[in-house]
Amino acid sequence: MNVHSHSLFVFLIINYTINITPFNLPNFMRRTISLFIALATLFCGMTISAKDNNQVTIPEYEIKGNGTGAQGTYLVSVSVYHKDRDDGAEFLGRCAVHGVLFRGFSNKELRQAQKPLAGSASVEIQHKDFFDSFFAAGGRASNYTTEISGSRRIIKSGKLYKITAIISVNKDQLRKDLEDAGIIQKLGSAF
Repeated sequence: MNVHSHSLFVFLIINYTINITPFNLPNFMRRTISLFIALATLFCGMTISAKDNNQVTIPEYEIKGNGTGAQGTYLVSVSVYHKDRDDGAEFLGRCAVHGVLFRGFSNKELRQAQKPLAGSASVEIQHKDFFDSFFAAGGRASNYTTEISGSRRIIKSGKLYKITAIISVNKDQLRKDLEDAGIIQKLGSAF
């Protein structure tokens, strides 16, 4: 039973109960109460439905440049905020790829700035099905990253853990695979 059919079922039961009450309510009161219950049930059903459909696969994170990496890679520092220190660490690579693709990164101290590889965040919306599986647990996003050993730091901040690590992102292979999949344009194809 989905949320909408459940909401309708609850509305019908409550409406039926109001209409058979032994109280002598005038018809306009019954209609007003029924209308109020219908709107409340519909609103609650829409709220629950919106929460179910907006599953977040990428948690809140920060990304900044961390110097130069090997040829064809970006070296970035990624901080993930998560309630569980062990589960949060698994997001580091996915957040690094997400940041390289859709946010870009910079570092004022190193005078480093990089635009998003995908061009804009609208690419993520246009190819939602592709990126949902790409960034899912066990998805392909982690294939493009390597965590620099010894770089992970975990700090408890209120109810959340801030998990930070330096990640190397293989940007050349990532770009090639996304170009081959038709997700982003090939370099030089605009000319």
